[in-house]
Amino acid sequence: MQINPIVLTSWLSDKAVFQQGIEITIRGKAAPSATITFEVKKDPTDGRKVSKLDTDYGVILSLETTTNSRGDFSFKMPAYKASSDTYTFTFKCLTDQIVLSDIRCGDVWVFLGSDFLSVPMKDANATKTPLKRRVMNYLRFFTPSRSGLEKDETIYSEEPKDHLKDAHWIKVTDTTELADVSSSAFSFAYTLSDQISYPVGVVDLSYADSTIINWISPSAMDSVEALKYDCMLMGLYLDDEGYKKLLEIDRRREKANDLEKELKDVNAIGDIDIGLADEVKRLKGEDPDDVAKPELDFPTSSSSTLNSSKGHKENITYSSAQQLDFDMLKDKGGSYQKKSREEDEKNYISPKFRMSTLYRTKLYPLRGLGVRGFCFSPNAGELRFGRYDLMLMGLMTTLAEVFEPKNVYDDEQMPSALFVAMHPNDVDFSDPYGVLEFNENIVAFTKMLQMPSGIVSLHDLLLPDKTISFTLGTRLATIALGIHFSPKMSKSSPEPNDIEIAGNKRIIRFSNLNSGFKVSDAASEITGFAIAGEDRIFYPAHAKCLYGMCVMVWRDDIEEPVSITYGFTPFPHDATLRNGEDLPVLPFRFDRDPAYFAPDLSFTHCDSLEFVGKATADSDFEVLKIYRTFKGNGIISVDNMHKLTGSASLRIRYETDKSLFGFEPCLMYASLFAPIEVYGRDKIQLTIFNPEQKHKKLIVEGFGEADIKQQLTWQTVTLDYEEEGPISLTSLKIYIEDSDRNGEIYIDSISFV
Repeated sequence: MQINPIVLTSWLSDKAVFQQGIEITIRGKAAPSATITFEVKKDPTDGRKVSKLDTDYGVILSLETTTNSRGDFSFKMPAYKASSDTYTFTFKCLTDQIVLSDIRCGDVWVFLGSDFLSVPMKDANATKTPLKRRVMNYLRFFTPSRSGLEKDETIYSEEPKDHLKDAHWIKVTDTTELADVSSSAFSFAYTLSDQISYPVGVVDLSYADSTIINWISPSAMDSVEALKYDCMLMGLYLDDEGYKKLLEIDRRREKANDLEKELKDVNAIGDIDIGLADEVKRLKGEDPDDVAKPELDFPTSSSSTLNSSKGHKENITYSSAQQLDFDMLKDKGGSYQKKSREEDEKNYISPKFRMSTLYRTKLYPLRGLGVRGFCFSPNAGELRFGRYDLMLMGLMTTLAEVFEPKNVYDDEQMPSALFVAMHPNDVDFSDPYGVLEFNENIVAFTKMLQMPSGIVSLHDLLLPDKTISFTLGTRLATIALGIHFSPKMSKSSPEPNDIEIAGNKRIIRFSNLNSGFKVSDAASEITGFAIAGEDRIFYPAHAKCLYGMCVMVWRDDIEEPVSITYGFTPFPHDATLRNGEDLPVLPFRFDRDPAYFAPDLSFTHCDSLEFVGKATADSDFEVLKIYRTFKGNGIISVDNMHKLTGSASLRIRYETDKSLFGFEPCLMYASLFAPIEVYGRDKIQLTIFNPEQKHKKLIVEGFGEADIKQQLTWQTVTLDYEEEGPISLTSLKIYIEDSDRNGEIYIDSISFV
């Protein structure tokens, strides 16, 4: 009597997609020391009749092997070409049989990480482009539990999973399950399949509440010595014993939560159970007589700079969460330190920062799966990791351990790695340039990889929009096509790769342009660039697109530029330059030498009334007004025809209050990081047009006043800064003094000189 059913590898089920062009190893379990057969049948999907002599269809493969004493078996399936044809796999062992139908041969991609890659279809909005039924039939998705915890699992397991019980492949017709598929994965698969016209399967592993360390295997961590050392310094490295201790704490906390619910029920009926309450505290690692203590989520070693900078005592490890609020904790005679938790409780690591949890539960069961490539998106919590390049190395090592092909003899079969740059919404206001440096590290890492790689950015999409995740999928598909299928398409977001000197101008050429830049007007200026001279102080620069293929950057008052940046500000709302495939140019700087980077001076252009920013540090991005009236009444508009430079000027029609009209740029928004400091300049210049030719006066608070000439030409008014040191602005109040009640004025630009 058979007692061992056939169990196949997790990624093989009905509706599966297997990787074309490579040999596939299929592993499983069955009855020990028994004969097992594997048969592959191929049928055309168009229903046409096939001759029995046609060896391309019907039973195209038949293999037989014997399981070992533990019941393990494996079959090697030869490489097949991608097509829309249907495959049926049949496994037989003794009296047991498994028949897997509706299988396709195409390209398999793995999505992992978090952020926009993890937004499910039900929480996103697709663009309104009609979907093609032909393409929809090609799409397949394999989506295990997001957290890695399946039914009846509440804590992560000590041992890696051999099998995913609740996961299987789905089609677009499985609408209920499709709602939980990553919207980026769907957009990616659809865009890719529409171009290559064969099946695309996505293994959708992304999880919003994850960080890169969750995906790195213990063996990869140990093999990258520098990574292991770095994680030990952060208190994040876990050997087997350390992992078991954390799981024991998880079990105690789980039991505490159950008892807590029981305690609430007891209290609800008016009873008091002091013993039960004390037991709950003990399970949480607390002293029953002590006050509640903050949960530790991200331990930091005593030797780290974070501890030393706070002046903490040696041999005491605190979490970063504690340190953020450390000075606000009441001392109470030192009772906090005297009554600290047990050592294991003090070093508790939350699952988000726990090593290898998702490797054990989501990656390990997929070992042996053949893939075309990987897409990875970071989490804001990863800004805490100092050597992110080491983390990426650990991730790539892990993926190489798990997935096939491991030995590549044809460059066309080399899997690729596609990365997503961190979004400006993840900016830490205490370290505003951290996200920019983080993205620089990813770009640098992609250039070190031997496997094909690319990176896409979403910095040009700041406003909250449920279509962003779909846009991301499309952009990833674009570079996937460029890497694997079409040399004429972009392999990554555009980056600078060459520069030409022409006097005080610099002409920058870019990689991954192909069809050129996407600009509405070749004569219009491009925003987002800044330029620096020998003093290493960056100022907003003029930039124009030349021939649709390169950008000329300059500033009239800098004769010898030494460096250039683009979009190098925490919230690059004016860095909107894209190539013809809708891939935005990655924010960059020419060097990492110390410098004063240009603050957000977009209000000085005087060609727009709104910008995208954050009103407060905790608010979402929104459209904000650049200028406001604070004295008298006025209508501020832009005039695209009457201008001297740029794309427009400000036209201000006003009504005075006691002969004064006052307006100002709004500098109070959190995303502007006021006070705005302008180094190396001590004057302000305003280019003004006085259409009425009446006597008026310009007054700028902190800079003085000057007469506005009665002439029908543009004029420049220059005022000296009245304070010592660099120009520092928390506000910039501008007055027009006019003896008449009503008037009009144009301002073309505001600059500091």
